[in-house]
Amino acid sequence: MIVLTGTTGHLGSRVIDSILRLRLIPPSKLIISSSDPSKVSAAAREAGIEIRHGDFTSPDSLASSFKGADALFLVSFPSPSVDRWLHHRAAIDAAKAAGIKTVIYTSLMFGGKTGMESVAGVQQAHIQTIEYLTQSGLQYVVVREGIYAESWWLYAGYQSQSFKKGDSSEIRFVIPNDGPVAWVSWDDLGEATAKIVQHYERYLGQTLNLTGPRTTTLRDIAKLVQRYTGRNVTVEIVGRKAAERYHKYEKKSLPEDRFWAIESWAGWHDAIAQGETATIDPLIGELLGRQPKGIEEIAETLFTPE
Repeated sequence: MIVLTGTTGHLGSRVIDSILRLRLIPPSKLIISSSDPSKVSAAAREAGIEIRHGDFTSPDSLASSFKGADALFLVSFPSPSVDRWLHHRAAIDAAKAAGIKTVIYTSLMFGGKTGMESVAGVQQAHIQTIEYLTQSGLQYVVVREGIYAESWWLYAGYQSQSFKKGDSSEIRFVIPNDGPVAWVSWDDLGEATAKIVQHYERYLGQTLNLTGPRTTTLRDIAKLVQRYTGRNVTVEIVGRKAAERYHKYEKKSLPEDRFWAIESWAGWHDAIAQGETATIDPLIGELLGRQPKGIEEIAETLFTPE
């Protein structure tokens, strides 16, 4: 039995959809642990998968929802703050208590080739989690998920996620730094990860990198946005502190109680500029049996005005 977490998120929903659509694992061999079972997909319900309540913020509920499983697919908690690591630790402890033997953990493609050395704050919880997991006595597989192409707008300075027809105003990317990123689509990550979960015993003790087919900078993305929208796009590389000030006080990208997130965001760009997100690995293409989609392949969907 495999228990799946995170099945209502961008990645996890595509993992469970791929498992069901491609018939990778019988539904009778799956359990879904969710903090809000009512949000689990209709497809999962119709397939007859057992759905249990399990909340990262309530370790007792996790231990209960993990019972009877041999493996845990642990999708990282959706927060860039330090509490992410604490929730992961609780989940690993709950897995041990429930008798789980293997944890399949989703990390991130910051940190270069290994993922274990990064200047990005967002990667620190992953590093701590992996260190704890590898010392836990459990078997493990670490899946480093590539940088989401669909999240380009955030990296580019809290842009709108879609463009309106008829809008001719200038678009400004005010960012701390720039560098190469191997962007990859949610759909490809979901399907490739599902295939890893299907055959997780092949990958015990390994760290697997899922990346896009090429690297693309934010300057390159600006050119794509300009091409599809017809609007002028400027890229202003202003350094970390100036970018933080702009997004806090001029653009007001987030409310004051979320300023910590802007500070974390600014640090991502230092890591990008140092080449941490430039790794390209052929594994995802081997798993999919086709070339994965980078940002260029889905540019029309992302940037065409609606």
